Parts: sequence; structure tokens; C-alpha cells
Amino acid sequence: MRWESQEILLPWDDIDTILLDMDGTILDLNYDNHVWNQALPSAYAEKHSINEKAARSKLISHMRDIHGTIDFYSFPYWAQYTGLDITALHRGFTELIQFRPGAKAFLKWAKTKKKETIIATNAHPESIQIKNEISALSAYVNHITSSHQYGYPKETTEFWERLQTEYQFDKAKTIFIDDNAPVIESSENYGVAYNLIVARPDSQKPLKTNLGYPAFDHYAEICPQINLSH
Repeated sequence: MRWESQEILLPWDDIDTILLDMDGTILDLNYDNHVWNQALPSAYAEKHSINEKAARSKLISHMRDIHGTIDFYSFPYWAQYTGLDITALHRGFTELIQFRPGAKAFLKWAKTKKKETIIATNAHPESIQIKNEISALSAYVNHITSSHQYGYPKETTEFWERLQTEYQFDKAKTIFIDDNAPVIESSENYGVAYNLIVARPDSQKPLKTNLGYPAFDHYAEICPQINLSH
């Protein structure tokens, strides 16, 4: 079935828990894409005295090899692999850290409705810390949980089992929103009732189509009640 970005009617009165990815879902993925796809290859090329094209090719190849594993998201892993200070690299571009369209207003609405909001992210704790310093994200949600706390990425059943153990959410009354289809598939397979995908995680790239799940761009499309003045 083909889903386009459009208004999606959801039974919000029946939803108690809102599970949210961070990067590309609440925050603009442009920041992460710039750091990992532009700044990292440039710094790696300079450090190892190779041209940037070769550096990017090597890094992307390795990213593909370990995609979907906890190492893929690990700052210490990439620091060891590249010989670079990954945290410092991320701190160099914090001006790109921004909320996605309607995301902040949506989180404020969820708080007024006493929904349990949990950021469930594969981002490394150091990445979360940097983004929280700029966005104050933790002030808008009840909890922020990194898959690194569990040792399993969101793509695995083990992650969902540990998240369930920690927060005891009712799967039938829970929604999960992410920009990564394999992660959403993992959530759906675990039994989370409502699953949505973000159609434009990176504000500098076009809307995606044929995503396999109900897709949206602006949070007003899934929650018309939000106050967009926020």
C-alpha cells in the first residue's frame, strides 16, 4: 500500500504512551547527516592524508557493513575506528540542531494531555547530551532512553523487551514514531499498536514516498489539536 504525507486520524484519547525516535523524528536529521556524511569524511581525509572522496567511500562502506548494530551508533566505536574525536566533531556544528516542523508544539500538547512521552533512540548518550544542551529536549518529555543502555539497537526484539520492562507501557495504547522503516517494523512486530514514519527527516532533502507505513512531515498532520504558536 502506498502512503503519502497527509492528515492521519489517530484515536489520541486511546493512546497513553508516545514513543518517539529523536534524530529525524523530533530533531532535524540535517545535523547528523552533515556531521557524519560531510564533516567526518573531511576530517578523516585530513588526518590520514587521503583525498576526501576516498575517505567518504571507505567510511560509507564500513557504515553499510555495521548498519543495524549497536556499534553503528557508538561514538567510542567510531572514535577508535577513525582516530578522531567524534564528540568534538559533533560540537562543531550545533547550530544545525533544530526541532522538526511542529515537533515542539506536539510535545507541549502531549504534556498538557498527560501522555507519557519517551524518546527511544539509538543515539549514543554523548549525542543525546549535546542535542539536549542545545534543544532542552528533556524538558519536553518524560524520559529519554538510549539503546546503548540496553546493549541492543531498536532493530532488535531485545531492545523492545527491555524498554517494556523499564516503562511497563500498554502496547495496545502506545504509538511509536520513527524515520527508519526497519525500526518501525521491529516495533510493529513487538506489538506496538500504532506506528508512523516521518516522510522528511532531513529538512534539506525532499519528501520520501512509498515508505510502507502511514507517513507525515508536519506534526499537525497527525495531531491537528496542537498549538502552532508554540
